Amino acid sequence: MLKVNKKEEPDFFLIFKRYSNPKDWDDYTTNIKRRLKKYMLKNEQYSFCPYCERKIKVERSQIEHIKPKDKFPELLNEYSNYLTGCLEYHRTCGSSKGNKWDKNFINPVRKNPEEYFIYELSTGRIIPNCEDGRKKAEAEKTIEILNLNERRLCEQRKRYISKVMRRNGTIDYKIINYIDEFPTLKRYLLKI
Repeated sequence: MLKVNKKEEPDFFLIFKRYSNPKDWDDYTTNIKRRLKKYMLKNEQYSFCPYCERKIKVERSQIEHIKPKDKFPELLNEYSNYLTGCLEYHRTCGSSKGNKWDKNFINPVRKNPEEYFIYELSTGRIIPNCEDGRKKAEAEKTIEILNLNERRLCEQRKRYISKVMRRNGTIDYKIINYIDEFPTLKRYLLKI
């Protein structure tokens, strides 16, 4: 899961809010949603889904409300509550999250998820980076809500690991620097 450093709201969004005064998600035009997704992917997320870390395109993405708009209607127009999430699979990320909310959910805008997770290299699973306490509860709840250990996602991580690690357990630096996938997994592998 990626840390997302939000930028200032883009001017086009400020203008849209000022003149359209949206009261409901249906008031957002297809064009404004597309522009928001494109802006966030390019300037804040570097084309990655912040939850699963797969590369995504604007056409196969959705605006993800970190705190669900149905439960937090006061955040409907709050840019800091938006991410661009993937639509590749309907079992993970925002599709899995839906309207679920829990106080232990790790908000990748406010906290750095890398402090909460490590990877099981043999399985591709993401696991808590702590033994007990609040951080472990937050990591476990976030994994559950986003379904980050879904079978296909774990298989993709395992394939990535097998591409970048040699048989003797060392990293192939030429390959790891060439393949642009799973940024936090990459950083984790470079640290071990």
